[in-house]
Amino acid sequence: MAKRIYLNLDLCCGCRSCAAACAYGHHLQSLLGHAVPRGEANVPLHCLHCDQPACAAACPNDAMKKNAEGLVLRSHIKCVGCHSCELACPFGVIQPDLFKHIVPKCDLCLDRLAEGEIPRCVATCTSGALSFEEVDEQVVDVTKNLESTRILSNFIGRRR
Repeated sequence: MAKRIYLNLDLCCGCRSCAAACAYGHHLQSLLGHAVPRGEANVPLHCLHCDQPACAAACPNDAMKKNAEGLVLRSHIKCVGCHSCELACPFGVIQPDLFKHIVPKCDLCLDRLAEGEIPRCVATCTSGALSFEEVDEQVVDVTKNLESTRILSNFIGRRR
């Protein structure tokens, strides 16, 4: 069963320790974006590894692929930095690396997963807002807590 990162906005304090850990683990380029919808909250944006990823469908070089575990990964060799995936992502979580002229992509810290560890962002989340759970558990937990969910705004992300 596949695992994904789950974000509880009620616990997120906006400290960005998740982004710092991501940057450290991925050589100073954080793969987490941050949205500040209408100035109300600082929200970490992480790849959702969609069932039907728009980023993979938009890639002209087939650099984005969904693997057997359900992770959407980018091939460093095939990526030409055209930013089609960035524009296609409906959540606005794919951010360009302005120095390397490539589009980095969350891989859920594959190096850590191979060793049985959790992704860096989840491991360093000081408030416990990020968790790494089975996909089925996420769906149950989200629907169970739906009545108590506080909507910050209708803004999810923006296309460029």
